[in-house]
Amino acid sequence: MKEKERTNSFPDFSVLMSVYKNEKPEYLNESLRSIENQTIVPKEIIVVQDGPISKQLSAILKRHQKIFTNSFRILKSRENHGLGAALRLGTKEVTTNWIARMDSDDISVPQRFEKQLTMIQSTPNLALIGGQVNEFAANVKNIVGCRSVPTTEKEIKNFAKWRSPFNHPTIMIRKDVLKEVGGYMPFGNLEDYYLWVRIILSRYKVMNMSDVLVYMRVDEGLYSRRGKFSNILYFYKLRKYLKSKKMITFYEQIIGNIAMTVNIMMPSSIRKILYQKILHK
Repeated sequence: MKEKERTNSFPDFSVLMSVYKNEKPEYLNESLRSIENQTIVPKEIIVVQDGPISKQLSAILKRHQKIFTNSFRILKSRENHGLGAALRLGTKEVTTNWIARMDSDDISVPQRFEKQLTMIQSTPNLALIGGQVNEFAANVKNIVGCRSVPTTEKEIKNFAKWRSPFNHPTIMIRKDVLKEVGGYMPFGNLEDYYLWVRIILSRYKVMNMSDVLVYMRVDEGLYSRRGKFSNILYFYKLRKYLKSKKMITFYEQIIGNIAMTVNIMMPSSIRKILYQKILHK
């Protein structure tokens, strides 16, 4: 009875996920299974089909829709518009105030939601909570890196001057806060980073747990995507925004712009070493 009472005292939450045609069915299956096997399961899982998907992916979704004991809803977008647009669509349909993000090829540790909900319960006015990720290739036993993010508000604000201070697939966020700051706004590949900045500037209480909450799948294409030239224009724009809000100085703006320019211009093989040996060691 005590266990049941403790579980029922947690706030209801939803898992929001997007899937598109290039996802591998086995990855999606593992990801959904990691949600269903949580010690505390969500009230609902909302999956946005970002454009047409394969029959195999559709079959995986339908199978899990039957397996999951609570609500499992599939929203369909006629065309592929990208992650940000998919999350905007999915957010509108969420019925709970807490939203847990999950990517369709990542794996959550079994106690992820219980750990986050316990912290939410003990931290008044918390608006956003994330955690650490271990990066893996092929299977979760093959850890190739980790992305460590700061845990306290002060550290998070300082970190945000240079890099995204949250691991997006680990976060749980209040829907009312997400709505208040404008939600996921179009901003190239930096929609999540831009969102975190707006939440920080609005002085909402945020934190990261020191625990690894998600195993993030990486492939060779990841390092090429981080070198896309189109990213740099949004990065410059974001740093200009940070400067206008006095989060960074003019000197910090220039240093950051130079660092990102070098990152974009370097070969993917060098970028891979940089991330695995230094940034995500």
